[in-house]
Amino acid sequence: MPLKIAQIGSDGHQNMVLDGIAHIPDAQLIACAKGHPDDTLAKVKAHVTAHTRLYDDYRHMLDTEEIDLVSICRPYSLNAEASIAAANRGIDIVSEKPVATTIEDLDALETAVKNSGIRLTAMFGLRLSPAFRAAHQAVRDGLIGEPILATAQKSYRFGTRPDFFKQRETYGGTIPWVAIHAVDYTRWTTGREYTQVAALHGNLAHPNYPGCEDHGGMLFRLSNGGTAMINLDYLRPSTAPTHGDDRLRIAGSEGIIEVIDDRTHLIRSGEAPRDLPLPPEENFLVNLHGERTGKAPHIIGSDEAIKVTRLCLQAREAADTGNVIPL
Repeated sequence: MPLKIAQIGSDGHQNMVLDGIAHIPDAQLIACAKGHPDDTLAKVKAHVTAHTRLYDDYRHMLDTEEIDLVSICRPYSLNAEASIAAANRGIDIVSEKPVATTIEDLDALETAVKNSGIRLTAMFGLRLSPAFRAAHQAVRDGLIGEPILATAQKSYRFGTRPDFFKQRETYGGTIPWVAIHAVDYTRWTTGREYTQVAALHGNLAHPNYPGCEDHGGMLFRLSNGGTAMINLDYLRPSTAPTHGDDRLRIAGSEGIIEVIDDRTHLIRSGEAPRDLPLPPEENFLVNLHGERTGKAPHIIGSDEAIKVTRLCLQAREAADTGNVIPL
């Protein structure tokens, strides 16, 4: 059967979906719609064919086209609105994260998804990283024993950011936009839930973007009594060799696993330290299509988009208020 895909907006990682189209027989980008009035869709144009219809109004597109899956990449505070509209029309959704920037919008989205029975997933791309997948499997296989202490990092160049980053109301915060990856991959790799969170964040180096925190940290209690610490920053120099520096270290009762520079390193009692073999690259859309067609499980579970977003909005509240928040 053909897989009919539509795209709304181009503010985010739309290529996580669009780059996979060529790898799925009969997959088609049938339509694209602007994410906001000033959206030129320039980042999408490379994927547009003679058969792709363009729309100024995404609601008109959703009402007009027969869509199997819609990818949503609007300015972050607008993602939930489009996702709710798609869910109410029975369309499966891949949303840029965060899928919502307020608890109220997240609750409304969760209700729409449950009532419609559609599938919602988020662009948690680092779960597909071979290095993080190797670490996840190592912990699952018991190579470090019981996970006790996890430390994670998300560090980015600031570069040039759109104007909507300047205000919390339109940006949503750096915890739900940047740190959400580490909140997700730490929870996923350790296999432990978070039970409470304390956090700090602020802006000291980018005064023209007061609504965009450029540093922060979170302290989570794990469900087994362990601890997870996650730091985030927009302080990576422009001369750094890569845009991001994503790290994870998990110390367990029998060893330590570390992800750094796309390597997965194991130090285990009674063995020489070694890098673990990495699984092959995994394409987000191909993996999702495998789950939708019953051929393979999707690496990002169907309820994870809501769950991880809620955790980040609660962590943002902890940072805003100075309170320790039960989860």
